Amino acid sequence: MLTDPLINEYLRQAAARSPGVPVHPLETGAIAIVENYALAEASAEVGDLPVIDGCYLLKKHGGQWVVVAQAGWEPGLSINPSWLSTVLDVPKDVVSRLIDTLRSAGKEVEIDDTLYTDVPLPCITQIEDPNPPTNVRSTPAVAAGNVIGQLPNGTEVRVMEVLNGWLKIRQPLVGWVSMGLTRVSCGNSLAEVEKNLEALHSLEGELAIEAADTLVRYLYRGAEGSFAAAALAHFNELAINRFYALKMVLDRHTEEVRRHVLQQAIAAGIHPQARTHFEQEIAQSKTLSPTLKTWKTLNQSQTRLRLYKLEPGLPIASYCPSAGGYSGIQFCMGMSSSCHDGLDAQSQPLDDSDARGFYPAMCGQS
Repeated sequence: MLTDPLINEYLRQAAARSPGVPVHPLETGAIAIVENYALAEASAEVGDLPVIDGCYLLKKHGGQWVVVAQAGWEPGLSINPSWLSTVLDVPKDVVSRLIDTLRSAGKEVEIDDTLYTDVPLPCITQIEDPNPPTNVRSTPAVAAGNVIGQLPNGTEVRVMEVLNGWLKIRQPLVGWVSMGLTRVSCGNSLAEVEKNLEALHSLEGELAIEAADTLVRYLYRGAEGSFAAAALAHFNELAINRFYALKMVLDRHTEEVRRHVLQQAIAAGIHPQARTHFEQEIAQSKTLSPTLKTWKTLNQSQTRLRLYKLEPGLPIASYCPSAGGYSGIQFCMGMSSSCHDGLDAQSQPLDDSDARGFYPAMCGQS
C-alpha cells in the first residue's frame, strides 16, 4: 500500500465542487497506487448526505493527480472491473493489481461482474479554439501549474462532467477544458442531424444524462438555422419526457448557457406540456434550482416575441396563443391573422416568402 499526499487534496477539491451547500471535511482511507493510476477510499458529507462514499479513481498526468470518477461504492466496497477498463480506459492488468493492492491492505473488495460497453455518441464534441492548442487542466480553473496537456483543433473529446463553464473529458486524456473552446457537431446535413439527434434521444440510463448535456451544448454552440430547429424539437421532447434529467444538466451549466438555451426554446415555441413541467416544478419547489430561477426570470421580463423587418420598422407578428407560447416564424407560418395580434391591417398570414428578410428578436413588456 502506497500513499501520495496529493491524492487527499484532489479528492477534497472534488468533494468541494458539489453545488449548493458546504461540504464537511473529507476523510481519506486506503489508497492503492499502480503506475499512473490510484484507487482511493474516501467519504465526505453535505449536511447528512454522503457526497463521496466509496472508492475514487485518479489518474496522474504530468505529475498531477486528476480525479476521474467514483469507481467503487460502500458498504462492502464494490468495484466493477469492466467499467474501469472499458469506459474509463484503465488497462485490465492495472485494474487487477489495484484491487489486489487494496485487498492486501485488509480491505474487503466485492467484484461487480456487470459487463459494460463504451457506446459512442452520435453527436461529437470537438476542440475549436481561436488560439490553439487548447490547454487541458487538472482542475476546472485557470491556475498556475495545473496544465497537464494540450489538444489541437478538431480533436474529438468525450465529456463526462460539466461544471460552471468547464468540461471534464475522459478521452483522449483525462482533465478539464474550457467549454467555450469546444463545439458540438451532429452532422453536416439536415437529414444527418435529424438522424443523429433521434439516436441521441434514444439513449438510456447514464447515457441519457450525457445525451441531454450534449443536446444542451449543441444548442449553445453548434446548432444553427435548420439544425437548431431540429435540436429545439428534441429539446421539447426532453422537457416533456425527461424533465428532471434536463433540469439537472442545465443546473450544472453557467447562467449564460441556461439563458441562451431557454431563450431559444421559448422563442421557437415551447411545447405547452414542457411549459407545464417548468411551472409545476416552480410551484412545488421551496427553493428554486438555477434552471428554475432562469426560467422564471425569462418569463417575467420577456413576454413577447415579435418579428421585425431587417430595416427599422414594422412589427410583423407577435405572441400566438394558439401555438401555446412564444412563437417564431415556423409556428406563426400559415396561421390565420387572428393569431398575429401585432399585424398591421394589410398583413396576411406568413408563408415562406413572407418570412424571408425577417428575424426574431426578444422584446420587453408590451
